Amino acid sequence: MNAQQNNMFVVGARFKMSKLGRQRLPYFANKTGTVFEVSPRTTGIIILFDGAKRSTVLHRDYIAPLSE
Repeated sequence: MNAQQNNMFVVGARFKMSKLGRQRLPYFANKTGTVFEVSPRTTGIIILFDGAKRSTVLHRDYIAPLSE
């Protein structure tokens, strides 16, 4: 599964925090997780951090594919 297709994340893709995300949200800097839901109409992506019980919405610029 490709984590990004045409700048779009896909459901189930693994991610880490991007450089911008680590700067803006230092609490989440070393966390990884899975893309839970993607909306083509908004810039927010619903993600589930590893070990979390609830999902979180982050701007797509705050996350990067885990393979990078």
